Amino acid sequence: MKPLASVILPVLNEEKNLGECLSAVFSQETDFRFEVIVVDSGSTDRSREIAREFAKSHPLILLELSREEFGHGRTRQLASLQAEGEYLVYLVADAVPADKHWLSRLLDSARKDERVAGVYSRQIHRQDADLISRIRLKKRKVSSLACSENELKNPFDYWMMSPLERILFCDFDDVSSLRKRSVLEKIPIRDCVWAEDLVWSKECLLNGYKIVYEPSSVVYHSHRSRAFYFFQRGWLDQKSAEEFFGQHYYPSAGDALRGFLFSARELIREILTEDAKWTEKCSALFKAPVVCSLEVAGRYFAGLKLEKEASFNLWERFSRAKILPESGRVRAAKTSFTIGDKWQRVILAHPFVIINYMVNLPERSELKLGIGVKPEAFNNRSEPIDFMVAVNGEPILRERLEMAPENLKGWKEFVLDLSLWSGRSVKISLVTASEDLRYAWAGWAEPRIIFKSAKDFFNWRNFVIRSIETLMGMRGFRHP
Repeated sequence: MKPLASVILPVLNEEKNLGECLSAVFSQETDFRFEVIVVDSGSTDRSREIAREFAKSHPLILLELSREEFGHGRTRQLASLQAEGEYLVYLVADAVPADKHWLSRLLDSARKDERVAGVYSRQIHRQDADLISRIRLKKRKVSSLACSENELKNPFDYWMMSPLERILFCDFDDVSSLRKRSVLEKIPIRDCVWAEDLVWSKECLLNGYKIVYEPSSVVYHSHRSRAFYFFQRGWLDQKSAEEFFGQHYYPSAGDALRGFLFSARELIREILTEDAKWTEKCSALFKAPVVCSLEVAGRYFAGLKLEKEASFNLWERFSRAKILPESGRVRAAKTSFTIGDKWQRVILAHPFVIINYMVNLPERSELKLGIGVKPEAFNNRSEPIDFMVAVNGEPILRERLEMAPENLKGWKEFVLDLSLWSGRSVKISLVTASEDLRYAWAGWAEPRIIFKSAKDFFNWRNFVIRSIETLMGMRGFRHP
């Protein structure tokens, strides 16, 4: 008889935790059969030996991968294909089931409704958790005692959310979670470097399924981390948040500084009000600025964009542009926002506005830009907005953007050929117009003139970004 559930456990050098975790798993009281699949990815300690010892007397399968083959999403998906259970349960080795009902309560929650795609557990900190870890866990949904069930009545409700609202709405945690095989066959786990759980939850919700948080299924989970962990965590958090949810935490160095001051102040306040020994508070107060600065720095540097082409960036040159009519200056500004999953730097041009740039065009130039309307406007207006690009008064792009739901899914992007005016000084005009001027938050996304440079394209900003990316690639990073 096939097992009803398969518990999947990715492992790397977990000899300190694996025995305790497996003992707690195999002590579960259930009215169904289950198997355990340990996926080791190049451990150099006794992790594999511990797994083999359990396999002698328990239904445990050991899969072995090289360290290079590991990926948060890839490894879980691979193990899922090897599993036999209808319910696939994911755990990490330093998350220990808190009682003998952890597994049955996950399955009970999943079996009550066929539209439930996934369920995840409550987390309680370990006894040796430091004060900062305890405070941070307390602020997360996975520490709540209240059960919750998320679903979308209308998929377009998702695109109306801010990026941070989307991340919170799609909360799902592979520290201890369950996926139904029937759903996983339709929506596999993506091969993500990070946040594979949130990405899978997002895709399930957009496809009409439910995600359930079940606090009666509980694991003990926390661990101590070295300083570099916080930079790396911030880096990966920003990369995933922007790629999959359109969240850009710190668009500028000033934003990063303000983010650090805010997060450090809040953490210090929470440390001071926490019920803990004074020695522990002193240690946490010393660590708080370091932790916050490293996380913010990781997020800030991860958000920097490589400049892959020589260009005149019209967003950066906005202060040199001439705005017409004169009153239009108060209706145009540099900002940024997200449409769909893509965050962009934007020149906001509330109609009627003409933004004129005088530019000396190099040979083989192109104008790249996107157009879109800030999502909040879709609840407040129905009239379309017209966008026009002109060179020396001659239109080269006319586009009408309707207030239609499909235009919430992403920017409309264009590449316009400027070769007709190569080598000349020209006036490039960005024009927005509409009959209804209320809530007409029209945006020109990342407008820039691209050209071929005779010199090798290099700058120090790119050098710094690539150096950090190389450093990130050299260090393996596992579960949180």
